[in-house]
Amino acid sequence: MIEIMTDLPDHVLGIRARGEVSADDYRQVLVPALEKKLQQHPRVRLLYVIGDGFEEYTRGAAWEDAKVGMLHLTAFERTAIVTDVEWVEKMTKALGFAIPGEVRIFDDDDLQEAREWVCEPLPVGDLEFELLEDSGILILHPHGKLEAGDFQRLGEAVDPYIATAGGLRGLMIEASSFPGWDDFSALTSHVRFVKDHQAKIRRVAFVSDAKLFAAVPKIASVFLSAEVRRFAASERDQALLWLGRA
Repeated sequence: MIEIMTDLPDHVLGIRARGEVSADDYRQVLVPALEKKLQQHPRVRLLYVIGDGFEEYTRGAAWEDAKVGMLHLTAFERTAIVTDVEWVEKMTKALGFAIPGEVRIFDDDDLQEAREWVCEPLPVGDLEFELLEDSGILILHPHGKLEAGDFQRLGEAVDPYIATAGGLRGLMIEASSFPGWDDFSALTSHVRFVKDHQAKIRRVAFVSDAKLFAAVPKIASVFLSAEVRRFAASERDQALLWLGRA
């Protein structure tokens, strides 16, 4: 059976597996609890405790587990698995690279540490941004490797404006070089942010002298509905005029 843990922050879903876990446990308990969380939060944290009382997953439960992962591929921001069950530890380590967000395994004795980790705020990286509300232009200045928390902060600042204005006229990205990502969680957060916002941005300007950005407009046009142009660092003012053009 699966039990829902009730003593966690609202954005954290805690579940505890006991005895035999069946497909009905997923369909009737886990999935409704997860979908309720996702109605209130764009992403959730997961604390999954598989303790001494756990016996096995039925074949149907294993399939439902896989379906939850496929259907909610980008829903989990951070996952803590607490267990001393050897095969669960090995499977998580082997497949952890394919699980979006950060994933850590904790021993049964480290449940409190797992709770603290899964509940803590995401680290804030070196992405500086400015929203010019009068012109509807968002300016990004990455100064270091991008982190998952950068995109959370960015969404919290920009989404209310987009909800009111209907979108952004333009997005300017100023960078001397591409900073890269701090970890896989940052990469998936970046991809998700682009997917969720690309249809709400009219134009994108890359302002940089880095040769890497020369091919960006052609590549970006395949994935984005927005107009995309590259400008030299000395052409920043022209880029702003282009982004703000009616």
